[in-house]
Amino acid sequence: MIEIDDKELEALQRAFRKLPGEIKTKVMARAMRKLRNQVRTRIVGEASKHTNMPRPMINALTTAYFNAGGNTQAVVVESGWIHLYKYGAVMNAKGTYVNARGQYNHAFVTGFKSGHYGVMRRVLDTQMPSAPASKRRPGEKVKRQQIRELFGPNPAHAITNDPDRYMEQMADIVREYLMPNFARELDRALTFR
Repeated sequence: MIEIDDKELEALQRAFRKLPGEIKTKVMARAMRKLRNQVRTRIVGEASKHTNMPRPMINALTTAYFNAGGNTQAVVVESGWIHLYKYGAVMNAKGTYVNARGQYNHAFVTGFKSGHYGVMRRVLDTQMPSAPASKRRPGEKVKRQQIRELFGPNPAHAITNDPDRYMEQMADIVREYLMPNFARELDRALTFR
C-alpha cells in the first residue's frame, strides 16, 4: 500500500482548489503523465534487474496509460515465458550458451518446418509416439526421445510473485516526484497563460 504524508496532500488540495477548472485539468494531466513515465521507467528497470533480462526486451512488453477521467494510472507488463532463442543462443560442445542466462548443458538449437526456432532439450526415458516411415527400415522401430523447449523468465510472473518489491518502487516515485511535478506544471501553466 502507498502512503503519503497528510500535510503534503492538504497543501496540494489547497493549491488545487484555487485554480480555474481548465488549468486544473491541464496541470493534473501533465503532472500525472510525467509521473506515469517515471513509474514505467522504474518498473522496467527493476524488472530488468529482478529477471536478469535486457531493459529493451521488458520495455517492449510494458505499456502505461493515464485515465484523466478517473484520475487513475496503470503500468501493465504483459508477457509469456520468453523463448531462450530470442536471447541469442549459440551451440557449443557442452550444449547451448544463452546470452545473459548462461550455459545449458545437453541443450541444442533447432528449427522446425513452421519457421519456429528454439533451444530444446531431450526428455530422458521418453519416446516419440511414432517415427516417420522414411527414417525406418521395414519392421524396424526407431527410438527417438521427446524434446521440450526451454524458456527464460516471465517478467509479468516475476512481478506477480514479488509485488512488494515493485509497490515500494512506485511509492518512492509518488513520494519523491508528485509534488515537484505538480508544482512545475502549475508554474508552467500560470507562466504561459
